[in-house]
Amino acid sequence: MAWRHYEVRQSGECEVQNGPHGSLAQFEIGIVETGRTRVFAGHFVRLALNDGEQITGEHEQSLRGALWRLARNIAPLGYVLNCAGISAEFNESGLSVDTGWGYWGHQKEPIHMMDPLPVDAEDSGDLDQMIREAVEGMQIDISLTLEPAPHRPAREAPRKAGRGRAAPLSGRPAPSANREPAYSLRNAPRTPR
Repeated sequence: MAWRHYEVRQSGECEVQNGPHGSLAQFEIGIVETGRTRVFAGHFVRLALNDGEQITGEHEQSLRGALWRLARNIAPLGYVLNCAGISAEFNESGLSVDTGWGYWGHQKEPIHMMDPLPVDAEDSGDLDQMIREAVEGMQIDISLTLEPAPHRPAREAPRKAGRGRAAPLSGRPAPSANREPAYSLRNAPRTPR
């Protein structure tokens, strides 16, 4: 009895490069279940190459992780995936994570992770060079006007009184521990018995 079950949720065609030649290959995306009760064990992406060989990438936590493992598994055979999901420009939202759908850069239209790279991505050139040119063209003008702090006369400055307490602004000395408390039994009003 097989304990690992592959439940296919999506299938289609994707572009695969083999040296200078590109071709289409069939893919399947889904979840891996294991055990008699079919407990969730992860995600998979399977690719059927032209020679009939099937290569699978699995990941326990992420569908994109399974795609990256598939790309790593086909690399020794000389194949390279041409799909959006393996690029850093592909982003998933909180609602689209592990569905295969996401967004490319700043585009508002959704794109499937197995779709080919958008045309503008191939012609974007060297990203480092583009950033350097953009930074060189920036002009940052900052003008600050600093207001002087208001000057307080010395008599308004807080002074230290006995035992580390500040004197109140009224000019009266702060109460200290060796003076009488503000309320005592001697000052209490007497009531007849």
